[in-house]
Amino acid sequence: MLTKLPGRSRRQARWLPIPLAISLLVGFPLADAAEPTLAARYQIEQPSQDMGDALRAISRVTGVPVTFDSRIVAGHTAKAVSGRLSGAEAIAAAVKGTGLESAVSPEGVVVVRRAVQPAVAPSAGGSSALLRASDVPSQSAGVQASAEEEVAGKPASTPASESGAGEPRIESFTRVEVTGSRLRRVDAEGPAPVNVYTRDDIAKSGQPSLQRFLASLTEVSASSGEGGFSNTLGQGTVQLRGLPLGSTLVLINGRKVQSVGSSSGNVFNLNLIPAAAIERVEVVPQGSSAVYGGDALAGVVNVILKKSINGKSVEVRGGAGRGYSDGSVSLATGGQDADSQYLLMAAYSRSTPLSMKQREFFLNGDYTRFGSDDARLNYCTPGTVRSISGNLPGLNSNMAAVPQGTTGKPTIADFQSTAGTQNLCNVYTTGAGVALFYGYETASLHALGERKLLGSWSAFTELTYLRDRMSAGDFGLRLGNVTVPAANIYNPFGVDVKVTAALSPDNGTEGLSRQTSFTRALVGAKGELGGGWDAEVTASMSADRGGSQSWNIRSNATALASALTSTNPATALNPFTTGRVATDAVLRGIWTDSVRRSAGRKDQVTGLVRGSVLDLPAGPVDAIFGAEGSRDSYDVSTSSEIHTRRSSSAVYGEARAPLLRSSSEGAGRWDLAALTLAARRDHYSDFGSANTFQGGLELRPLRSLLIRASAATSFKPPTMLQTHVSEMSYDASLYGLVDPARGGEAITSGTILRTTNPDLQPEHGKSRGIGAVWEPEGGLGTRIGLTYWQLRIRDMIALQGIQAALDNEALFPGLIARGPSVNGRPGVVTSIKNTEVNFGRLDTSGMDLDMAYVWSTQAGKVTVSGGATHTSKYAVQLAPGGAVVDRLGRRFSDYWSPRWKGRLAVGLDQGAWNVGVTSRYLGAYKDIGTSDRSLGNFWLHDLNGTLNLKKLWPGLLPGFKTAALGASIANVANREPQFAEGAPYYDNTQADWHGRYASVRLSLDW
Repeated sequence: MLTKLPGRSRRQARWLPIPLAISLLVGFPLADAAEPTLAARYQIEQPSQDMGDALRAISRVTGVPVTFDSRIVAGHTAKAVSGRLSGAEAIAAAVKGTGLESAVSPEGVVVVRRAVQPAVAPSAGGSSALLRASDVPSQSAGVQASAEEEVAGKPASTPASESGAGEPRIESFTRVEVTGSRLRRVDAEGPAPVNVYTRDDIAKSGQPSLQRFLASLTEVSASSGEGGFSNTLGQGTVQLRGLPLGSTLVLINGRKVQSVGSSSGNVFNLNLIPAAAIERVEVVPQGSSAVYGGDALAGVVNVILKKSINGKSVEVRGGAGRGYSDGSVSLATGGQDADSQYLLMAAYSRSTPLSMKQREFFLNGDYTRFGSDDARLNYCTPGTVRSISGNLPGLNSNMAAVPQGTTGKPTIADFQSTAGTQNLCNVYTTGAGVALFYGYETASLHALGERKLLGSWSAFTELTYLRDRMSAGDFGLRLGNVTVPAANIYNPFGVDVKVTAALSPDNGTEGLSRQTSFTRALVGAKGELGGGWDAEVTASMSADRGGSQSWNIRSNATALASALTSTNPATALNPFTTGRVATDAVLRGIWTDSVRRSAGRKDQVTGLVRGSVLDLPAGPVDAIFGAEGSRDSYDVSTSSEIHTRRSSSAVYGEARAPLLRSSSEGAGRWDLAALTLAARRDHYSDFGSANTFQGGLELRPLRSLLIRASAATSFKPPTMLQTHVSEMSYDASLYGLVDPARGGEAITSGTILRTTNPDLQPEHGKSRGIGAVWEPEGGLGTRIGLTYWQLRIRDMIALQGIQAALDNEALFPGLIARGPSVNGRPGVVTSIKNTEVNFGRLDTSGMDLDMAYVWSTQAGKVTVSGGATHTSKYAVQLAPGGAVVDRLGRRFSDYWSPRWKGRLAVGLDQGAWNVGVTSRYLGAYKDIGTSDRSLGNFWLHDLNGTLNLKKLWPGLLPGFKTAALGASIANVANREPQFAEGAPYYDNTQADWHGRYASVRLSLDW
């Protein structure tokens, strides 16, 4: 069914510079009309780009309604359009020579279809044909088959038996589905902001990974960090508003994936998404559980993968910074016809790690130069020797540094010059050095296909497969004040001594490697039910499986003591050397690896119907009703085994009701007011049910002005690792606990049981937002958006402190078990459950601002854009009876927020080339704890540029349709992170140790 809809489609909010590839500079129309007409002309400067994007952009500026089958235009590239043209003329110029054509109905609808012999001669304008009235189906039922065929792009002479109901569904492009709502709406802007970042945005940012790109956004206040000091050990994550890990729901193509797998961490690993297959990323920075279910406390990050290509494409990318490099290559092929389409993409990427040993900042652990402490230790290569009592034999001191370059068995004379000194160094730079970020090697395959079935129904499938290996070295192997007996063959002192040292890297190092295979598969069917309703059913599986190996993480004290005592060079360990200390057999007998194998999986079935439930005076009420069922599993095997299962189901509904319509007629009408409502009920097998709601109000007093407000509830279920804890018991007397119920009496007996809390409930959130977006008519590049947001989280889950449980026994019934009371006095504690509880609370609020403006100059099109997030509140309470902690503008190791985070960008687009500069700002904040050290308050600057090789040199690379060369430099000034108190001596939630990072990319299509 073809529905005639207003042509204007508003873009989603974005903080990055508006992509120059879809920018248009629009002047004032020649005709001063109350609403857009086919005769009105606009100054249009549009580069060659994706056909769908080009049609949307032209319609948005001119107000001319456009209709096309997205499967027909997929893979087509629009021609460049330049000049003062009407909407119909601009569309005709964009499709000319592409195998498509445009035609205008008497009602003013521009239809884009496959090129056919024109039914009538071209119009006087020479730019598009005029359709007969019967060529555009009406909004009522009973459309003739011949009309449907011609609109769909088939010759009208095709027999009716071969078309009709079997044709692909044709929709106006303006009725799209966006993240944040499952409804298909005329305008992409709705009651809640949706920030969209395209593949081009990610490339031009110069960031080497999706995680780093997301961390640079203003709505992402803090991150989990990278490398050995990250909270996820090399797992890519995102923390919207700087909220706790797991508060942001990650979707792929709008669908959930497993939350716990081989990477652990209770969050999905963003590094498992093939970077080459990413088309765009959509971010909803507010609670959205009523639409998407659990884990959406802070919001949603929806990663959209490529869906179509017409021909073949290859992209090669390489990047490097000081001490590391990366690169990738991808090859894709695809095609489509009236009945089917397919896409197949393969990619390979590799990056090297970077360690603290490769940055001068860490090589000297004496941080008194920053007004802090000397953090150097004796863990050095070589180490330091000390006597057990008195002076070392033959020396006038009880300690001596092992001389540099010592090999074999030293003599006492070798220590004469170092007596009374010690070797001091930063332990984090020993061995290979602790990883600032890990190295990766990834191979992936992404495929999809769609095939028309009967009538309007089609079947579709998606498949993504990825194999990833992550690795990096770490500390040197350490000897911590070990006793070296007099019998040790290398001991020159003839008495037992103590040695502290870090072994050289040729003895091996600690480190981490992880291998992961990720599979995502989906099959489904969609089509029309009649009466304007459509339906979709899908079955999907998302799983990752793998293992991690922590190198040399375990030491055998008995084997170490034996090697230190040995008088045989073949079995002895030499702690006095700077080189090899023992044979491989001896070293492997002392230090061994820890292996962990795990797997996570989500199987899900979904079904939904969507259409109009009734007609109001202002227009139809669009609604969606759906249900889903899923089963999650997680298995891990280390020193113990965990096998967890969880099933869940949900029903949901969403509706949008237009309340008022403008008085204009035809394509110029718009909704003056609209109301959106959503509700969802989720049921989980291990903790029960959760109900969530969402509502929004849109007011458009002018077509160019949107005033909006929204409110939503959300929830985050306990993770499967929180609801399935391996039980372990400990002696309570070892913890120095006191019993307030017995007058502060010391606890000298009983046990502490680490166990699962069967009464654990979800975390709950409430979010609200109000704001406005102004996009003046006739100016695509101009936009001002302002949103105030507020988020409250209650019942936060945390592992209850043991003493806190004793101090607040009444708040946590069942955690403390006691013996019989005597004379009314509580009995002695017999056991204490150490478990997760619901107690914490978090309140945060702030303001988001984004602005953009585009104008034309003789040099080209200039774009200026900017955005900022100002967080005004971030208050956290984690312990019962504890104070509310202000985490605004104060660094914490896990979650917090700076007051300001901003971005400013300027770009110049000349058509055949473009350049741009982006500056990122981090506001001032205080260091961790009670420190008065000021951090932040700095800018980072990035450069980017692109050359359209086919435009610059048309004869270059014959046989290729498009060719583009891009380059970017992130952190041009090579600004290093600031010193911060405590290991690792920088702010892991904000800092990026990549430094100046340059990358180039070449893409070719044919």
